[in-house]
Order: sequence, then C-alpha cells, then structure tokens
Amino acid sequence: MNFIFSSPEHGTCVVKLWATGRYGFSLPKRVDIAAPGGAACTFLYLNKQLTMTEPDNRTIVRIAIAAFLGGTAADGATVDIAPDMPAFGGKLTPVRLDVPRAPMRVRPGKSHARLRPDAACGSG
Repeated sequence: MNFIFSSPEHGTCVVKLWATGRYGFSLPKRVDIAAPGGAACTFLYLNKQLTMTEPDNRTIVRIAIAAFLGGTAADGATVDIAPDMPAFGGKLTPVRLDVPRAPMRVRPGKSHARLRPDAACGSG
C-alpha cells in the first residue's frame, strides 16, 4: 500500500507499507517514509503485547507518520512503533506507483478462462 501526505515542515511525503505474508496479514510490518528533501525513515510494527487484536494497516501507517512528524527518528533510522502511540490525524491519500500489476490468475471453468482451440461449444 502506498500513500502520500502533506506536512508544513516536510512537504508532500511518500509512504510505503510493506506487509509480509499472504494478503499482508502477517507480522512484522514495515513502513518507509520518504520526504522530498531526501529524508527517509523506516518504522517497524511487531505486536509485542501478545493480544489477538491488531490495528489495521492504515492505522499502522498513521502511527508511523505521527512518529515521523514528531521527530522520533533520525534520517535513515529504523524505529519500532506500538499500537498505543498517537496516530496522524491529517489527510492520507492512497496512490498507485508506476509498478506493473501482477497478471490475473485464471482458473479453468471460469467464463474468462482461455478456451482450447479444438473444443466445440456445448461439448462436454
């Protein structure tokens, strides 16, 4: 997931969320924030409180942005974040970067699946 946000101090910053596992549900999650001036920080989220509930990905991004704006990380540093930290309350805009999408998976038997050239319609 990629986002942009604007701050008076840094300008428009780019945020990239890296989540491991299938569909991004596994931990740890990494948030990279890059400012236009070249400042970049990495924030790691790992649920150390051993609870079954976990904040959603946008909340983790908002916590990382608040830590970035609060100055808790130096340029190039890696900082751990926790769910009880304050979150960014400003506008967060999702963006798509110029990355080609993965090809769609096609299962046989679906209406959009490829047909065999020797198969006749209605034969089974």
